Amino acid sequence: MQLSLDLSTSPLEALRDGLLKTFGPQRPTKRLDPVSQLVKSSISGRTKDAVSWAVYHRLKDRFATWEELAETPDAEVQELIKDVTYPEEKARHLPHALRLIQVRSGWKLSLDHLAELELDSARWWLQGLPGVGVKVAASVLNFSPLNMRALVVDTHVHRVAGRYGLVPASYDTAHAYRALMDLVPDSWTAEDLYELHWLMKGLGQLLCSHHAPRCGACSLKGTCSRTGVERSADILAWRPRA
Repeated sequence: MQLSLDLSTSPLEALRDGLLKTFGPQRPTKRLDPVSQLVKSSISGRTKDAVSWAVYHRLKDRFATWEELAETPDAEVQELIKDVTYPEEKARHLPHALRLIQVRSGWKLSLDHLAELELDSARWWLQGLPGVGVKVAASVLNFSPLNMRALVVDTHVHRVAGRYGLVPASYDTAHAYRALMDLVPDSWTAEDLYELHWLMKGLGQLLCSHHAPRCGACSLKGTCSRTGVERSADILAWRPRA
């Protein structure tokens, strides 16, 4: 996607500023270590946050260390994570990914070495692990103490970006990630991208849903292209809970 854009006036700035009026600042208060974030993100795909967090804490209660999870049979892992979406696939990939980290890191289950790499090199290192795509990789790099400038593009962020007109509707997550990263102003920090993720995710969960977007209640309605949205979308007002 070729862009001739002054990134000091990136459309991401207007989007962020509009969403801040609705949701307020979204800044990290507590971070999981990189391996724990990998575990959490690996089980979270297509799964509600409340469910994935409950399963994550179930794993934490079951295993004293992630090294133990790495050596656990797939069937046992699947039983522990059965509440998430695609548990069989995730139970097969996650222990394998943890074992590969050990092999590639000198038999130490750690991702701390990624801090020494450039962003894209660290991302590709992670995407070389089973079950790790661009979303999980970006989550590890941005949400953990690695604190890198990577935007986590989940289902909600992807949907909002497409409807707002930031990326073509035909783009998959990997292409959407690259296109959105090309729009990020040079001055933005990793915390700014963390905030953008949660603002867009919040919009996607509460107003810009897949089946029934409430465009009339959205703070972005004046600038959004509403790509792929029926013009009869709900126009009722909405306010966040106090």
